[in-house]
Amino acid sequence: MKNRLLVSGSAGPAVTELVIPALLLRAPSATWSELVHVYVPQGPTVAFSGRDLRSPGIAAATEVARAAGFETVVRSPGGRMVAYDSGAVVIDHLDRTTGIRHAGSATFADNAENHARVLRGLGDVDARVGEVDGEYCPGEYSINVGGTAKIVGSAQRVTATGSLFSTVVQVVVSDRVRAVIADVSDALGYDLRRSSIAGLTDYAPALTADDVAEAFAADYRDRLGLSDGQLPAEVVTHAKTANGGAPFHVDDWTRANPVPSA
Repeated sequence: MKNRLLVSGSAGPAVTELVIPALLLRAPSATWSELVHVYVPQGPTVAFSGRDLRSPGIAAATEVARAAGFETVVRSPGGRMVAYDSGAVVIDHLDRTTGIRHAGSATFADNAENHARVLRGLGDVDARVGEVDGEYCPGEYSINVGGTAKIVGSAQRVTATGSLFSTVVQVVVSDRVRAVIADVSDALGYDLRRSSIAGLTDYAPALTADDVAEAFAADYRDRLGLSDGQLPAEVVTHAKTANGGAPFHVDDWTRANPVPSA
């Protein structure tokens, strides 16, 4: 039986971290059947989606983000733009056993309920599943606090070789993250209620991003029976060679630059 792995910790800057799951998803074979990577990002990132690229404001949005000091990347999963920095936790859940017929709303619902359960266990956090009015990257399975502010969003990508379910948990939302979400949303022409932007520490001030990362890692380890492991070294090394324009297109680069065969 192939390994089912839990990997903790950042492997590099924004482009590297977003390229790694795309490379893993595209690999024709792997020594693992399921891999969950939980990490605290190293720096400020605006992760666009393919949908955002269709907005006539994408060039302006990219300039706004870069002027604010954010790395701009077009990620592999869908959804809409999300911004975060080292106050967030990112979870990339790759599954090579799941066919496209099994992915979709059921996957979102299952993950959202489990994520909300973990968050409720961290303190006095009234975590609920559901979209709130005027949220960024709106989704039926967002996680909010008290029905008023969004704290977690997820997006998915499915290919012939498996699925990637990516989640961003906002723990400490800095002023620069709040501002760039608002300014980039405005440039893209998206409606946004600024008070819908929140982090866990707005409700449980003692929490840190590391605390939350550890809680999610423990839940995935126990719930899915994962073993602690490492990202494939050759994938990490290859991902660190990624570079390009602004925004950097993850899928374009990974299609053109697959991991070299051993």
